[in-house]
Amino acid sequence: MAIAQEKKQDNLSSGVLMLNHSLKISNRYHLKSSIEQRIPFIFTNVSFFTGKVRARTDFTTGLQRKLNSSFTAAVGGMYRFVSRTSEQRLYQQIGYVQQTLSRVKIVHRVRVDQTFSAEETEFRYRYRVGAELPRSGFRTDPGEHYFAVLAEYLVKFQDSKYTPELRLASQFGFVFRNTNKGEVLLEIRIDELGSGSENLFLLGLSYYLSK
Repeated sequence: MAIAQEKKQDNLSSGVLMLNHSLKISNRYHLKSSIEQRIPFIFTNVSFFTGKVRARTDFTTGLQRKLNSSFTAAVGGMYRFVSRTSEQRLYQQIGYVQQTLSRVKIVHRVRVDQTFSAEETEFRYRYRVGAELPRSGFRTDPGEHYFAVLAEYLVKFQDSKYTPELRLASQFGFVFRNTNKGEVLLEIRIDELGSGSENLFLLGLSYYLSK
């Protein structure tokens, strides 16, 4: 997910509300859809947070295919409304779930995407790894909560410019009796790693519907 923010700022902050839906088409195919709303926080008299984050709305949908018990592949697209303009994105990804001998589940994801806007097309190459720990046992059952940590490194290419970015996140989730899930997310995104980096702090609420 690209960061829609003004450049040359130091520390930015925003809230995120997300609704996700997974529709089972067959034993191998799922249709994944989501709506995300970025809600900028406004801090007054707090010098640590500077600059502005633009509000935006993202609509994403994609088709996921289960390759075997561990691997999945997916393709999809996104449409974004931001600051009276719009952007479109295509993505392709491979996912791998690794169940360790302990209670920790490791999830890997490799994704490439292409963002089209009034500017030159942006290409991104991404690798994410996450670890999920259920409250007890080897999986999270309905009525239980879980904790997860995520790390993602990505590089962006646009107009012959290379920009690295690091994302670190923690998630606290709960599985409801109907197998839907709710999550609270804390995330930091460090854009243009190194001197002059730009930091975005996110506080998010997500709800996952499955059918």
